[in-house]
Amino acid sequence: MKTIRMKIISVIMLCSLLTAAIIGVLALANSTNMEGDNAKQKMKLWAQMESAELNDRITKIEQSVNTLSDILMEQFDSKAFFKDKKYADDYTERITKIIDVFGERTDSTITAYIRYNPQYSNPTSGYFITRSSVEAEFETVPPTDFSMYDEDDAEHVGWYYIPVKAGEAIWMAPYLNANINVYMISYVIPLFAEDGTSIGIVGMDIDFSQLTEQVDALENFETGYAFLTDESGTVVHSKSLDIGTDISTLDDTLSGVAQMLSDEQQQGENLSYTYQERNKQLVYYNLKNGMKLVLVVPDKEIYAGANRLVVIVLTTIAIALVFSGIVGIIIGSNISRPIKQLTAVIGQTAKLNFRATEFGARLRRQKDEIGVMANEIHSMRKVLREMMGNLDQAGQTILDNVNNLNEIMDKNRSDAQENSAATQEIAAGIQEANANTANILQSIEEVKNSSGNIHRMAQKGEEDSIQIHQRADEMEKLSRQSRDKTDEMYAVMKQKSDIAIEQSKAVNRINELTEDIKNISSQTNLLALNASIEAARAGDAGRGFAVVASEIGDLASQTLHTVDNINGIVGEVNKAVSNMTDCIITVMGFLEGTVLGDYELFSKSGEQYLSDADDFKQVMGQTKEAIGILERYITQIVGAVEDINEMVTQSAGGINIIAEKSSETEENTIEGCTRLQECMQSIDELKQIVNQFQL
Repeated sequence: MKTIRMKIISVIMLCSLLTAAIIGVLALANSTNMEGDNAKQKMKLWAQMESAELNDRITKIEQSVNTLSDILMEQFDSKAFFKDKKYADDYTERITKIIDVFGERTDSTITAYIRYNPQYSNPTSGYFITRSSVEAEFETVPPTDFSMYDEDDAEHVGWYYIPVKAGEAIWMAPYLNANINVYMISYVIPLFAEDGTSIGIVGMDIDFSQLTEQVDALENFETGYAFLTDESGTVVHSKSLDIGTDISTLDDTLSGVAQMLSDEQQQGENLSYTYQERNKQLVYYNLKNGMKLVLVVPDKEIYAGANRLVVIVLTTIAIALVFSGIVGIIIGSNISRPIKQLTAVIGQTAKLNFRATEFGARLRRQKDEIGVMANEIHSMRKVLREMMGNLDQAGQTILDNVNNLNEIMDKNRSDAQENSAATQEIAAGIQEANANTANILQSIEEVKNSSGNIHRMAQKGEEDSIQIHQRADEMEKLSRQSRDKTDEMYAVMKQKSDIAIEQSKAVNRINELTEDIKNISSQTNLLALNASIEAARAGDAGRGFAVVASEIGDLASQTLHTVDNINGIVGEVNKAVSNMTDCIITVMGFLEGTVLGDYELFSKSGEQYLSDADDFKQVMGQTKEAIGILERYITQIVGAVEDINEMVTQSAGGINIIAEKSSETEENTIEGCTRLQECMQSIDELKQIVNQFQL
């Protein structure tokens, strides 16, 4: 059997274990998810910040080239350009300094240039400056000779024809300039005249390494890295992959990554994939030059913080369990010790030993539940000691009283036997009288029931008469209200129909308006004809006016055609108005000649119905009153007979009760004598029990 001490320790350990387990599981779940979400959010923010910085640099380059394009086109005369091929060379001499300034002030610029459409300029017309690095000085070099290459030669002149065919400013794909061994990307703006004819291009080549160095410098977590791809998922720059590598061809598992990068809706989302049996997360953002910045981090690094947190939580739980075990042992010992001592006191009491114990006073001084229990047990032992003394005294007193009671019970038994015989004779006579009054009462009850049925029928007739009177009254009111409403409705309809008939005559005014429109259209048509004649006389100068005059003539013809249609519709409206007038007159005649007369007859019938309901109600009220008087007389007779029957019944019951009580008294007296003998035996046993207590 387990002791209380072990139970307390077990409960504390179990509660601590359950609490630690629940808190630990919840903490691990929430902390792991939170740590993972924080890591993913950190990854997204990092990629977003870096893409924003790259876009900022790209935007500044675009703004610089756009501004250069606007300035150059403000001074450019496109008409002179299309007429004279020398104009491009003359214009170039005036703008070289502007291009030099923009080339110097634009970040990471390697080349800046303007080239013209070779169809309207010399094949080498234009201006081209370049340098070997962003730290070097710009040098002017001869522009490419367009006559040496075909338009489809994308390798040599694609930088010109691709933007022109696109019709808008574009970023060209990165390429290696073999002359200076520098990877560059170009931002080119095609120039067009107002009629859409190509004038040429303005552009700058940017050192691609200025962007890639920023991408390579991205360090997220321990081994996280970044790379650039184009819109189709082809690698544009990476530390570990060659330029032009298609991601989907590296491994079958990476085909999903290529699809992720092509789905614009997943931009900025944490995407999971597996490569070479390693789980990874990636986030990508689109750059303004058409590229994508992709940030990749292994899963184990994202959840590294969560794993460390798991170890910390488990260690804390283990320490808490050990500490709770020690605390449980101390608390269990402190609780079980006084309980053992209190158990010893209870055991001593169970042996009927009420002498004081050596540790009882110390237990009673405790301020907890043990102290309360000790004081209660002490009080119980004190009360038991007093009870034993009182029982001893009471036993002696009971013995004396039982002896006196025994003598009294013998006398009562003799008297009870005599009373029982006399009361039985009286009870027989009373029962015979009770039977006779019961027969009388039954006959009167039948009369009472019959009168009650008649009274209920009369009452039902009176209620029905009231309902009939109410319905007649409602019918009379309803017929009077309906007649009044019909009169009002007839008056309103009469007034509105007169107004409608009068207003229908306004349709005739439409005919007058259409005639006016016809006259205006005829005059307009004549005016258009005169204008056409005058325009013909004016020759080429009046050609535009002739077109306007022709349009006015067409409009006048259309107006005449529309007026004819309106006249047809007006004719139909006149017919409909005439039919509506006839219908209104017919309806008003029916209301005045038929409906109003019918409502007058219906109102008179309702008044007669109400008068008949009043007469029926009075007759039923008189019938009910007569039946009520008869019922009161019958009720008085029934009450008198019931009083007589009740008195006889009570007398018989009283005699029977006396007889029964006499018999019971005799029996109880005999039983009392028997119980007195048993009390004598119990007193002897009580004395033996009291003698066992050690007081």
